[in-house]
Amino acid sequence: MPAAEPTSQARPVSGTLALSSLIASLDRAGLESLVRSRRVAVPASVHDSLDLASELLKPESISQALTLLPRVQLARLARAREGAASREPSPILTDGAADAAAGNHLRARGLLGAGDAELPEVTAALDALLAARGLTVDALLAGAPADAQGTDADAADTSSWFAAALAATGQAAWLLRELERTPAKLNRNGDVASAWLRTAEDRLAIPHAGELIVLLREAGLAHASDGLCSSAGGDWLAASHDDRWIALARAAVELMPGELRGLLVGATAGSPLAPHVAEFPAQFPLATEPTFAAIDRAAALWERIGLTVAGHFSDVGIAALRGTLRVPGQAPRLGFPDPAPGIYIQPDLSVVVPGPLGASDEAALAAIALPEQLGVASTLRISEGTLSDAFHRGLDGAAIRKLISGLALTGIPQPVDYLITALSERAGSIVVGPYLNEQWRTRVEFARPELRSTVLVDRRLAHLQLHEPDPQPTDSFEALTTDAAVLYSRLRADHVLAALLDARYPARGANGLVAASEGRERATGARMPAQATTPDASERRASATEALVERVLESASDGPTDTSRLITLAIRDRTRLGVSVEIRGEARTFTIVPVSLAGGRMRALDETAGVERTLPLDAITAITQLP
Repeated sequence: MPAAEPTSQARPVSGTLALSSLIASLDRAGLESLVRSRRVAVPASVHDSLDLASELLKPESISQALTLLPRVQLARLARAREGAASREPSPILTDGAADAAAGNHLRARGLLGAGDAELPEVTAALDALLAARGLTVDALLAGAPADAQGTDADAADTSSWFAAALAATGQAAWLLRELERTPAKLNRNGDVASAWLRTAEDRLAIPHAGELIVLLREAGLAHASDGLCSSAGGDWLAASHDDRWIALARAAVELMPGELRGLLVGATAGSPLAPHVAEFPAQFPLATEPTFAAIDRAAALWERIGLTVAGHFSDVGIAALRGTLRVPGQAPRLGFPDPAPGIYIQPDLSVVVPGPLGASDEAALAAIALPEQLGVASTLRISEGTLSDAFHRGLDGAAIRKLISGLALTGIPQPVDYLITALSERAGSIVVGPYLNEQWRTRVEFARPELRSTVLVDRRLAHLQLHEPDPQPTDSFEALTTDAAVLYSRLRADHVLAALLDARYPARGANGLVAASEGRERATGARMPAQATTPDASERRASATEALVERVLESASDGPTDTSRLITLAIRDRTRLGVSVEIRGEARTFTIVPVSLAGGRMRALDETAGVERTLPLDAITAITQLP
């Protein structure tokens, strides 16, 4: 019939049905792996296998998946695109096992449909990417050029790795404490703001602090969503140097794109990393600039923490790469120096730390000094500013002297003792306490009238609504002088104390009063709790992915995907279907092209018989997509 001719010449322009069939056949593990490996722009919109197939066939999702495929898998796709039977076997796919493995991977990533059906959307995206890179299908099928990179004849000496490891671990610890002290601000991209990084780098003498912040967030020691030290970060600070470094090393390995890690299977201690990096573009010809940039950043971080030394793998670097850092009989001994017995404080207020300190001693030193150089041996400095911070955090002169006496092997030098005495006299010159009457809730006493005058005009404290006392009808000199050194507030005493401390005033609480919790955890020595009510971005993504998987599995358990949706999709894409029906006990199969759907019936063209058929939906028992 003339009407059937244009339909018989039509070819499928959508792989949604084929991919949906593949998705419906996956178990939970396979579905979770698929969703994790692909970009799903709107997880909440996915309710069944058809929805997921539609999401995975969006151009941005396909391009993201193709750019991360190795050449052998791209060649497998290209051969499917050209038609395997119409050309000679590809040199890159002569190994049947390799061909089968490539096919399995492509199916697991949703780039081939059920029965290895070609997905037109994937084909179109592959053609566009090849054209953009100036590549051809023949070039893919020919295989990668021979590796011209040589390797060192002799393994390099990487025994000095521990120096970089200890320096980086110490720097990471100081940055984590800085996050406790002043939570980082994040920019629109979710990265730590450059202003915070510059301040931290100058204050702690740590270059390129951003690299280590990324590492801390990857290791789960700092929240990715709000720049705070996590509860795991507090545990990490209390751990040994071995345990600290292992946590950082594992995170650094994860920061290297998995595609490059796959090329490092044969790497050995002392072998170079550079040849594998140079080989990467040939093995992943569609890789994008962000991937290359991620490789460069991770390689620099590996060097910084001792996984590589001068570009060559250390033995612990290989162990981290293979995941054997804690496997008995396979993990190399880290060999970090034993904790130093103490520190040396010089008359010029400099502090010499001859080796790594235990966690408690390290925390005590961090309370009174700031680093000038961190490494196996470190130098720090005590100053009026660092001791003022110690007083600000709630320590008094006696506590500071006790702390120093427990650390210093040379006692307390006279300049340090003098500085502690001078600051002790100034500290606590403002005393904040509750004062409950009909008008006021807090009383603030000042040891010096000029300090009281300064507080009254300080705009940072305007929200405290500090007021002078009402004039009293008395001639008592004692009453007049007392009132002259007092201010009152309607706010709670702990909030007033917190505001004064944040504004860097020498305040203390009366009768054991401590500052309000808003920013005051650092003043009392308590750790800032993990923000359980604000999950970070990775936790939100994981939760959305889990919910998506549950919905798709539940829809599959309820039975086949809605027949009317499949037919509507086939009408839209002018797709040929194989339809099985059962009417009055008689089963038949037709090859059709659906034309319309209404009133529970499908009108379709039967290409084999050359007639138009009308089939009730409730009689359809199976639907398959045909080429």
